[in-house]
Amino acid sequence: MEQKLFNYLSLKQQLKLTTGVYLSLELLQAPVQHLEELVKRELEENPLIEFEEEADEASVKLSPADWDFVFEGGNLFVKEEPEDQPVPSPVDVREELKSQLELELEGVEREVALFMVDNLDERGFLTLSEEEISRKFSLPAEAVRRVRELLKRLSPVGCGSYTLKEAFSVQMEEMGAPEKFIRAVEHLEALSVKERFLSLTGLTEEEFGKFLYFLKRLDPRPGAPSATPLRVVPDLKVKLQGGKVVVEVPTPKLFRFSINSEYLKLMDSPDLKKFIKEKYQRALSLRKALEQRAETLKKLAEVLFDVQREFLKDGKTLNPLTYADLALKVGLHESTVSRAVKDKFVDTPFGVYPMKFFFKKALSGVSTDRVKERIRELIDSEDRRRPLSDGRIAEILKREGIKIARRTVAKYREELGIPPVSKRRVR
Repeated sequence: MEQKLFNYLSLKQQLKLTTGVYLSLELLQAPVQHLEELVKRELEENPLIEFEEEADEASVKLSPADWDFVFEGGNLFVKEEPEDQPVPSPVDVREELKSQLELELEGVEREVALFMVDNLDERGFLTLSEEEISRKFSLPAEAVRRVRELLKRLSPVGCGSYTLKEAFSVQMEEMGAPEKFIRAVEHLEALSVKERFLSLTGLTEEEFGKFLYFLKRLDPRPGAPSATPLRVVPDLKVKLQGGKVVVEVPTPKLFRFSINSEYLKLMDSPDLKKFIKEKYQRALSLRKALEQRAETLKKLAEVLFDVQREFLKDGKTLNPLTYADLALKVGLHESTVSRAVKDKFVDTPFGVYPMKFFFKKALSGVSTDRVKERIRELIDSEDRRRPLSDGRIAEILKREGIKIARRTVAKYREELGIPPVSKRRVR
C-alpha cells in the first residue's frame, strides 16, 4: 500500500509562464513601431485601460513622431510627405541577410552562409541539402549544420529552413515560447481538429489559447520581400554629455494610460468577476512589461556604449563585443540580450544605426575594422617591386598576435578595394 502510494505521489518541477511573462517577452523583442501596435490592441480590447490624452513635456519631446525615417536597401532616409513619395521598391531580404552575416561570421563559414543565402527560394527556404553544401566546400556536415542554425536565427527569422514546421519552430523559439509549444508545431496538420491536436501535443485548453497567440505571429514566408520599406523609429537615443554616456528611451504618448479600478466594484456575478479580474491583471502586466522593457533597454545601452564610447566621439571606431560579453557585463541571460537587441535602432550623434551594428566579432581580441586598417597600412608601406602576398600579410599579422587565414586576408583586401599582388607590382 505504501509503495503504491509512493509511486502515485511524485514531485515534478515544471516551468509555467504567466501572462505577464509572455507579455514581457513580446514587448522586449518588439521594436517601438510594432510596440505601438501591440499597446493600441491592448487599449482596444481591455475596458479597464484608459488612454490619457494629456502628455507631459518629456513625452512630447521624446515622441517617435520626431524621429521618422524610412529604411530601404540598407540605408536610412528622412521620411518625405506622403504625396511626394514615389512607390517604394521592395526590401531585398537576401541583401539584408548578407549584411548581417558580415558581422556574424568570417572565413569559410561566411562563404558557406552567403552561398546558402544565394540558394534560398522565394519563401526563404533553402533549396540545397546540407550534404550537397558539405561536399561543395569539403566541410563536415556538422560544420554546415552550425552555419545553417545561425542563418535561421538572423532577421527575418526562419530563412534557411527546409520546411514550414522548421521555420515556425525557430520563430517560436526566438519569441521565447515554451518548449511544449515548439514541440507542438510538429503536429500542425492536426490543428483543424482541436481535440486530436490537444491529444497529440498534450496541451491543455488554456495552453491551446496561448499557443494560438504565438502561432498568429509567425511568418510562413520569412524570405518574401516586403511590399513597402520598413519605417524606422529609433528605440533609443544616445550621446556623450560631459564625458558620460547618456541614454534616453522614448516614451510615446500612446504608452501613457491609466487603469480604471472602478470596474472592480461591478464584480457582482462570478462570470463578471472572473472577466474583470483577468482584464485588471492584464492591464497591470502591460504597465509592468512596458516599464521593464524601458529599464532593460536603458541598462543594456548604457553598458554597450560605455564599451563603444569611441564611436560616440568619431562615428567610426568600434571595439570587439559579443552578445555573451554584454550579457556578462549586465548580469542578464544571453537570450535576453539577443531579444532586446533584435530589430532595434539607435539614434546617435552620427546617424541612426541598427543596435546589432555595435557588436563586432574580434580576431584574437582585435576588431575586424582594426584588422582591415592594419592590412591597408601594410600594403600602403610595401615595396611596390616586391608587394606583399595575402599569405605573407597573414604571416605578419600572426607575428603581431592576430591569427588570420590567408583567404580571410584576401576577402578583407577585396572589401577594401585593393587589387591582388599581381596588379600592384611595379617593374
